[in-house]
Amino acid sequence: MEFVGLLFTILSIAIGTLGVRLLLPHLRNDRFARGDSGVRTTGKCVNMRWTSGGWVSSIIAYEDADGERRFASTRARPTIPVHLGGTAEVYYDPRGQAQAVVNGEMPPKGFYAFCMVPIGVSLTFGVMGLYYLLV
Repeated sequence: MEFVGLLFTILSIAIGTLGVRLLLPHLRNDRFARGDSGVRTTGKCVNMRWTSGGWVSSIIAYEDADGERRFASTRARPTIPVHLGGTAEVYYDPRGQAQAVVNGEMPPKGFYAFCMVPIGVSLTFGVMGLYYLLV
């Protein structure tokens, strides 16, 4: 039984680490989008990205403070968010640690629930591992 407990404990640590690694970038992006540590600039729509479901997101090109050309995208929508050649406001992180925000769109929250699944599985395996190690 000690082997099973050790196995569940190792699985708990591995799956929990995966969940945290998935969650941290989204928390960082969310904190950046709500703060005022970024730089605002104007970008131009240079391309569109269509999903298999027929939704579309606009690809926005902008220049950072160093003059380097960068790209950001809007969230996918059923209608075109920014038409080709149209302008959009871009709010970007000068340190490059968070995704740029186009036209004030906040990052989607739905992915947080997806990240919590491995963390929940990890906690379950951790409890099972402790049970087998202590029994």
